[in-house]
Amino acid sequence: MAIKALIGVILLVAAIMSGGIWLRGERAKPNAPAALVGMEIPPKIVAAKLPKNEPPIAPPPPPAPTVVQPAPEPPEPAPVAAKPAAEPKPSAPKKPVRIAIVIDDAGIDAKRTRRAIALPGPLTIAFLVYGNDIIGQTKAAKAAGHELLVHVNMEAESRNVDPGPKVLLRNVEPDTNLKRLDWMLGRFQGYVGVNNHMGSKFTSDAESMTLILTEIKRRNLLFLDSRTSPKTVAGKIARSLGIRTAARDIFLDNEPELEAVQRNLARTEAIARRTGAAIAIGHPKDATLDALAAWLPAAVARGVQLVPISALVSGKTSE
Repeated sequence: MAIKALIGVILLVAAIMSGGIWLRGERAKPNAPAALVGMEIPPKIVAAKLPKNEPPIAPPPPPAPTVVQPAPEPPEPAPVAAKPAAEPKPSAPKKPVRIAIVIDDAGIDAKRTRRAIALPGPLTIAFLVYGNDIIGQTKAAKAAGHELLVHVNMEAESRNVDPGPKVLLRNVEPDTNLKRLDWMLGRFQGYVGVNNHMGSKFTSDAESMTLILTEIKRRNLLFLDSRTSPKTVAGKIARSLGIRTAARDIFLDNEPELEAVQRNLARTEAIARRTGAAIAIGHPKDATLDALAAWLPAAVARGVQLVPISALVSGKTSE
């Protein structure tokens, strides 16, 4: 059945093709065999039915790879100015350690007074006014850079000690004491103030001290209380009068031995380091001068500031 169907299709196609030729003005040749006419197969159909062994068609070339342009890099951020490092807070300044060394009773022993003047300073040297060549000695001390006080002799508790000539006494007329003070203050020049020589009884008497300190204020001088008595009222009255004043912290040589003076110098320095300042009083004695000759440069090397008494009079209080 399949063969018959195939033959029928072929015959049908041939008839259609013959009719197409007629329509195009071509006439079949009169004696052409029918079989040949019927077997004419259009080239397109033949090509479709009977494919030739042609080389395989090459596949189309792959599409060109898409070049992906890299995204532009973002602009670098503007540099941020670095914050300056915080400066370390300055440490609190160290508290100054100031010491005033006062040499009392200068001017009587000229040799030891010269030794005192030769010490490194500044020191404060308090002169008894009845020494020999007092003007020459005080000028030498001032030229060496030391500060000067008038060492005013005053009445002591004990009658067995001699404070010296023209001493200030409680039981004399006020005018007498003022004249004696005027004489002492006129013996040399260049001093900044007064301190008491002895005077344990006199400095304990408010009336007597008010008289003397009023005159000291009038002359614009300072007053150093040597504190020869625990009953002294000198500092209290001086402050009430508005006088620049200070008081001794340490006596260096109540025991005139080298080791004792050295101990007292160490005590003086300890007070100064604790409170900021200290005042020590010594005398022109060999042990004192020997101890000071070694201690003064060593103390400065440890940071101690040697100052004259005038640097410590304002607001200085004693232990």
